[in-house]
Amino acid sequence: MANILLVDDSTEIRDAVQAVLGTDHQLTWAGNLEDAQKLLATPEREWDLVLLDIGLPDGDGSDYLAKVKDELESRNIGTIFLSGNDNVSSRTKGFSLGALDFIAKPFDLIEFQVRVGAKLKGRKEVVRAPVENTLRRGPLEIHLSRQQAFDTSESEPRQLDLTPVEFRLLLLFVQNGGDVVSRSKILDTVWGQTAHVSARCVDHHVCGLRKKISRSGGRIESVYGVGYRIDI
Repeated sequence: MANILLVDDSTEIRDAVQAVLGTDHQLTWAGNLEDAQKLLATPEREWDLVLLDIGLPDGDGSDYLAKVKDELESRNIGTIFLSGNDNVSSRTKGFSLGALDFIAKPFDLIEFQVRVGAKLKGRKEVVRAPVENTLRRGPLEIHLSRQQAFDTSESEPRQLDLTPVEFRLLLLFVQNGGDVVSRSKILDTVWGQTAHVSARCVDHHVCGLRKKISRSGGRIESVYGVGYRIDI
C-alpha cells in the first residue's frame, strides 16, 4: 500500500481518485499548494507519490514542482501531473521536471488506476533486492537497502550524489553487466508504462548519470538506434 498525496482543488476529482485508489492505497487530499507543502513537510509522514494538478488556486503546479523537485527526489517521492491542459508544451515541461507521468483531465477511471498502479509498481521493482544487498561493478558499489552508490576507486569511498532516477538507471545498467539496455527496457523499468515519456527525457537523465560516474572511470555508451551500455 502506497501513501499518495492528491493536490487538486476539485472535490469531484478527489472523490473519483478516492473511489479508484482508496481501497488499495492511503490517499490524502490537499486543495491547494499551501496545504500540500504543510503535509509534505510533516516529519512523521512518508509519501510515495504526489498527484499534482497544474492549475491551483494559489499557484502553478509546474512552478511548484520546479522549486521542490530536488527535495522530493531525495526522499524518493514520485510525481504525476494531472491537468486539463493536454498539450505538447505542458507535457514536455512536466517530464523535464522529472514527472513520472502526465494524465490529462477528464480521465477514464480504469485507465487512471492502471497508469498510477504501473508507476508505483515500476518504482518498487527497480529497487527490489536481489540475492545480495550490495552490487559491485569495477569501482562502483551499490547498496540497495540504502539506495546509495559509491565510487571506491580512491582510498576513501566517495558517495555519488544521484537522484532517484539516476540511481535506478545505474542499478539497471549494472544488473545488465556490459550488455546493451534498450530504450524500451529503460522506460519500462525506470518509469513503468512509458507511452508519455519522451526519449529526450531518458537522454537527459542518462547524461546526468554519465557525468557523475566519469570520475570513477565509468562510461555509459550510446548504442545508436538501440540504447545504452555501461563500460567499467
